[in-house]
Amino acid sequence: MTSPFRNVVDSDYEVLVHIRLRWKKTMVFMEPMESAVGGLDIGDRSAFTTELEVFFGCPFDSTDLDLDTGRLNGQYDVVTCLDVIEHLFNPLHCLLQIKQVLAPGGRLYLSTLRYKPHFLWSPHHFHEMSSRSVRALFDRAGFTILRQITITTLPWWRYFTGVRTLLRGLLNRTWLFELRDDS
Repeated sequence: MTSPFRNVVDSDYEVLVHIRLRWKKTMVFMEPMESAVGGLDIGDRSAFTTELEVFFGCPFDSTDLDLDTGRLNGQYDVVTCLDVIEHLFNPLHCLLQIKQVLAPGGRLYLSTLRYKPHFLWSPHHFHEMSSRSVRALFDRAGFTILRQITITTLPWWRYFTGVRTLLRGLLNRTWLFELRDDS
């Protein structure tokens, strides 16, 4: 089944201004792990996956399975799940799978949009969670938040191109989290 909530990550997607800005801000947030032997980028392989390999100094795998039902294999020191969970029917399943492949002492870097009124949601989003909801999701999956920041992802001038984009400028924020396995 092809999900209407799935984005296609291709060369057209990778050059979008807001995607490049999000990747840049995400890189600033992440901290290199000198001991990382392997990483996993949840979702399609992209130019950002290659940037992650350079940043962490280790090879990164990416996923090509249904993240709502599929099983992850392997063991990874660092896992990135960037702008993925809002597209899933079952983000808890994905987080539990990540937990199984995250090495002891490993880190999960996750980003997701902060909740805003439904009429401003992207048509590709199945979820946009409140702070309470996302924290409950992490807790249920057994993750602890080590660090968190909130970022904007559009250049300031893009917010003045219409009423909807102006409202997004006021309300559209992305959370970046650094998480660790609690068990």
